[in-house]
Amino acid sequence: MFKAKYKNKKVHHAGYSFASQFECAVFNLLLLREKAGEIRDIQCQDHIYLTEARICYIPDFKFVDLQTNNFAWAEAKGFETDVWKIKKRLWEHYGPGRLEIYKGNAKKVFLKETVIPK
Repeated sequence: MFKAKYKNKKVHHAGYSFASQFECAVFNLLLLREKAGEIRDIQCQDHIYLTEARICYIPDFKFVDLQTNNFAWAEAKGFETDVWKIKKRLWEHYGPGRLEIYKGNAKKVFLKETVIPK
């Protein structure tokens, strides 16, 4: 039987499969923001290549911010690994736009920080 690495449970919701209940909760928050007219075109698992070495990072969500009309990305971060810390620093220098990092749990989601590339 499959045992989750971080004790998360896969969730199927709205035709999507999420790695955890928390990631699903962040998706639901983004749906609320979409209904409120803040964002549009939510996509899951966008592939972004950072640096000329094409280091791949897959943020959980991508959307269009209607205030700026630019793409932005969102990450549901429950557990911070060393690899995540490296990719976050790479995003600070090479990311294509704003990255919102959400923390909390499935019942309480909050925006912890926003990374804007230099």
